[in-house]
Amino acid sequence: MAAFIQQTLEKVPGVDPRPLQRSQFFSGLNEGPAATASRIAGLVSESQAQDNSPYYTSNFGQLLPDSGHPFNIGGIPYQGDALLLEKQQAFDRSKLQERIVHPAGWAAFGKFTVTKDVSPYTKASFLSSVGKSTPIFCRLSTVTYGREYPDVARNPRGFAVKFYTDEGNYDMVGLNWPVFFVRDPFQGPDNIRSQQRNPQNFLLDFNAWFDFLANVPESQHAGMMLLSDHATPDGNHFSAYGCHTFKWVNAEGSFVYVKYHFRPHHGAKQFDFDQTIMTQGIDPDYSKRQLYETLHNGGTYKWTMMIQASVMTPEEASQTSFDPFDVTKIWPRGQFPMQEVGEIELNRNPEDYHRDVEQAAFSPGSLVPGIELSPDTLLNWRAFFYRDAQYTRLQSANIHQIPVNCPFLSKFHSPDNYWGSMRVDGDVARKPTYVTPDFAGKSVAEVPHQAASNVVSRQSHWQHEGEPTEYDQVRELYTRVMTDTQREHLHANTAKLLKFADTIVQHKYLVQQCAISPRYAQAIYDLLPADQQANLDIEKIGQEAKTAHLVGRDLSFKSKDGRSFMGMPVPQAN
Repeated sequence: MAAFIQQTLEKVPGVDPRPLQRSQFFSGLNEGPAATASRIAGLVSESQAQDNSPYYTSNFGQLLPDSGHPFNIGGIPYQGDALLLEKQQAFDRSKLQERIVHPAGWAAFGKFTVTKDVSPYTKASFLSSVGKSTPIFCRLSTVTYGREYPDVARNPRGFAVKFYTDEGNYDMVGLNWPVFFVRDPFQGPDNIRSQQRNPQNFLLDFNAWFDFLANVPESQHAGMMLLSDHATPDGNHFSAYGCHTFKWVNAEGSFVYVKYHFRPHHGAKQFDFDQTIMTQGIDPDYSKRQLYETLHNGGTYKWTMMIQASVMTPEEASQTSFDPFDVTKIWPRGQFPMQEVGEIELNRNPEDYHRDVEQAAFSPGSLVPGIELSPDTLLNWRAFFYRDAQYTRLQSANIHQIPVNCPFLSKFHSPDNYWGSMRVDGDVARKPTYVTPDFAGKSVAEVPHQAASNVVSRQSHWQHEGEPTEYDQVRELYTRVMTDTQREHLHANTAKLLKFADTIVQHKYLVQQCAISPRYAQAIYDLLPADQQANLDIEKIGQEAKTAHLVGRDLSFKSKDGRSFMGMPVPQAN
């Protein structure tokens, strides 16, 4: 073979000297990331790749002489055995840093198809016409605990979709309920830490759960979801939401605000407390297995993508009775009805979990023309730190080279970022390493909107901060939307976990629930052990509930002038 290759090189310059290597999978090294991405997304091959080499080799191509006998001197391993040393070194470095949030994940490839015309609202190319299809990658996850946490246990569910569009990758990062626990970026890490393991003993820390909820009034809506059966869905049978408010811009430069909703074709189903305990005990990988086996057997999972509409104009956003840019609040559907956009279909399992799922990186800042950030405070901060977290976790700023992250359908790709760890694409490729004015700016810039003020300070601009209206929506959920059975499960779920909290935390938590509804607090209290009830004063809880909205609030930071300009178009000069 070596002689053949040499003859080829000598006789026919320019002919590929690697026919044998090209005839093999060759560990995927024959492909670049874009070609690999096209294959794993199912665009160029229905079957998944399979290694067909007749031999095992080292990373650098040396054949392994034997798999069970290292170089040794009288039975003592010899460090001159480069093959053994490489194997051990690779093994020692084979795990990535765990994600700080959403570490336990499972995923699939598929497609998104536009089913309704939304071109009056957005110029985004992948949404431009009915019937247009875009490849996607969707990662589902639990949120706060580690990789080995049972995936049906009580926790929020992540729902992240990467759209491989011809204008670059668009990432939508959401949850299985429409609200989040906090709206303030400062409290984001605190919220996650409160639902992680105790740093002293590594136990699940329900005292921290309830202590955080007791001191953050705006967290009660998401907290109710966490303690309801919505936090224990039957595998992948759940609705999903973008949570944040986004800005859609059309070809004329006009914009509206939207909320994303994803309705499952396979139905939203939940486990109750006992079903959850049983299922996670029998199969801690229940959700992962459900998705993988469904797709492996030729099935699919589908969600209808909706936007809350008739969308919200900037003028409407400034006049609503609720804060449309507060991620702890929803938009009333009666006021802003749902409108269909398209369909997500998951139909293809990843080829390799580590490469395709563990190394997948999402960021709300990965946008395309026609979709922009709203004035949502937490969304704007997430647009920065999600990407930063992925650079840290994957130990490189060159994560676009990983096939699952590669913008392989983008019309153009010539980054003005160079070098760095493991850079293996064209890199500079003989172009200037600086951007000149005649080269940049070939895309239409984002459409500006007004901020709440032109003052740099720590003043907040949230409508409900320090106000009794903080509880209006969660009270509506509890008293009107929930069924009797759902309320009973909520009460029982809460009491079963609240009993692990300290008395002072129990008291403060019940104050917040009493502010939602005295019935709510009383029902939880009645289910606590008798000795714990004896340490709680339900009448005092009721009295303190009158000012529950002020807990943890320093009103000196509260906005004095509201948010009348937040998100409004910039006035045009005469």
